[in-house]
Amino acid sequence: MSDRNPFFVFDWLFSDASNDAARRFALLNRPKETEVLMDLMDADSLVHYSLWEELPKSHPVGELWLESQPGLLATIYLAYGGFFRQALIVLRSWFEDALHGVYFSEHYGQPTEKYEQWRKGRREAPVKIHDFVKSLASRTDKVIQVDETTLRNHLEPIYDFLSEQTHGQGLDVYELQAERDNVPRFLPKSFDLWFEKTLAAFDEVCFLYQVFFPQPLISYFKEAPGDASRLQQVQTSLSKLMPSFGKLAEVILNTRC
Repeated sequence: MSDRNPFFVFDWLFSDASNDAARRFALLNRPKETEVLMDLMDADSLVHYSLWEELPKSHPVGELWLESQPGLLATIYLAYGGFFRQALIVLRSWFEDALHGVYFSEHYGQPTEKYEQWRKGRREAPVKIHDFVKSLASRTDKVIQVDETTLRNHLEPIYDFLSEQTHGQGLDVYELQAERDNVPRFLPKSFDLWFEKTLAAFDEVCFLYQVFFPQPLISYFKEAPGDASRLQQVQTSLSKLMPSFGKLAEVILNTRC
């Protein structure tokens, strides 16, 4: 593991996890995965801060990042403590917040104020991923033209998995009960499954940003060479694990010059 301190990167130094033996055991057993997750946090900050900076203030994508970013920290916190189903539930919430940001961006600033009504509890977002996909497929502001089938193939598998886990389905499919008892602890199979799905969820969000928001990302990194250098570093680390993030970073870095 590098000299970076995961207790600092994941904000554990400021919580009661600082002396948590369960988390230390996970760190010892999954050092490479921990490195990847620290790079993932860097990627999340780089991508979302640039969108927050470039998009209009109170835009759904930027505003909801302020709500969802702690969720990414929370799912890591829970998984390293042995709370794997809870970690997947929080991951689903993070994923939904990101999807809602993209969905409501179509209505931002319009007279219908659908986003504002949703925030006030007066309107619902699409509950089913099928309806969400249909809505995105019909939009005319896509920078990359993708059809409904492509969107469905990207978004439905991870969303369906997270929904199943939220409702306790699929435990036997992944044989997650065999090592479990009533004490939260590091379980290799559960940790690896959570790790895989965390990367998949982030990658599909990056796919949506490539479809709808490459221009504000390019604009930000064109004027921020230091952050562009950081983005290139995490692209090198993560692109094989998260191909959509790799493509998004490639578009940003190749177009900003």
